[in-house]
Amino acid sequence: MTVWRITGGEGGPDPGAREGPHYDIVEHDSALLRITAASGLPRVLITGEVDVSNTAAVTRALRAVQERVPGDVHADLTGVEFMDVAGLRAFTEAAGALHDRGGLLVLHGVPPHIERLFSLIGWNASPGLEIHCPPRR
Repeated sequence: MTVWRITGGEGGPDPGAREGPHYDIVEHDSALLRITAASGLPRVLITGEVDVSNTAAVTRALRAVQERVPGDVHADLTGVEFMDVAGLRAFTEAAGALHDRGGLLVLHGVPPHIERLFSLIGWNASPGLEIHCPPRR
């Protein structure tokens, strides 16, 4: 796993500006999947494909975010194009671990086809998992 911090530098975002999270920690970067996190915030941005080949990276990234900032973890899945059952399991297991500590894994921007898989399997009702603001159909 490669982890590095990207600094704002000249022309970077104004630290006082009200804007969305600045994803400045790269948790994982491969041909299929990119996971970036917002330092100081319990947020992670996931783009690409989540499958059996990279679920360990998803699990590590979600755990790392929770260790940096305790409480609920928010994952933006807007950029996820594909997820298999192993990927669904990684999110539900992470949600279960957070639930055991009194937290939630909140998934944002879940593409309709992935939300449908969660629902078909019944894992959308997993303890500690909340699918928040699903895309409009």
